[in-house]
Amino acid sequence: MMSYLPARREKKAKISALLILIIYIITVTTGFVRLIQGTETVRAEYGAYARIITEDTPFYRDKEGLNLLFYLPYTYYVRVLDDSEPLSHVECYGLGGTAAIDGYVPSAMLFYDGLSVKNPYADVKITATSTTVLYSDRLLTQAIQYIFDGRMMNYYGTLPITDNVNAYYVSYNDRLGYVKESEVLPFTIPNHPNELTFIEPEDPVTEPPETDGEDGKTTAGGGFDLRILIIACLAFAGIIALFIVFRKKPSARVAAGYYDENDYE
Repeated sequence: MMSYLPARREKKAKISALLILIIYIITVTTGFVRLIQGTETVRAEYGAYARIITEDTPFYRDKEGLNLLFYLPYTYYVRVLDDSEPLSHVECYGLGGTAAIDGYVPSAMLFYDGLSVKNPYADVKITATSTTVLYSDRLLTQAIQYIFDGRMMNYYGTLPITDNVNAYYVSYNDRLGYVKESEVLPFTIPNHPNELTFIEPEDPVTEPPETDGEDGKTTAGGGFDLRILIIACLAFAGIIALFIVFRKKPSARVAAGYYDENDYE
């Protein structure tokens, strides 16, 4: 009975060690697979701000992406209502004197920079230089009303009509529509004050890659390879530990008999 209890305890210890090693190996393997596949896609939370990082990010009226309204202001933000594919439902404006609108933007063109966002939308007013027509359609064929010179309109975005002609999507007296670029005063839109984290900083000095002293193999810029090597080593260490735990130990009884036999001789 005395010899049975230690054996039973040893068996339980081995089972516990096995479970721990299985969990460890699964965790390491999962991390390795994610590293190989790239950064895991994380869906944005409702109300998160996503940044516009190109000058040709379209804003559509419909979720099918058939009715283009305008291109959103570069470096500014939209508020995500539904992070979907291929188009996300977003909202923009609604601060100051500009009424909020919602629409759809290609999800792949949105950038989540994780920065604290204050005044996320462009606050730009443009001024008519002469009697200007406000159009309801992007082809500039359906007039809504006239806007006299000197009147100010709230800017939403820009829509190219031809190679040399642009129209601006604006609001005036609670009406949305397009005005011709040639009928308003020239203006500029400064970048949003948040840091442009989506732009890689320029490196004026290119450091030569480090090499080891023996065979000259490149080691610099291998952060990705180094991470893979570390994970692989951890997994290998787990396998070795598993082998050691379950390696059959020599019987104490047999060893005792061996020495007794020598003593006898």
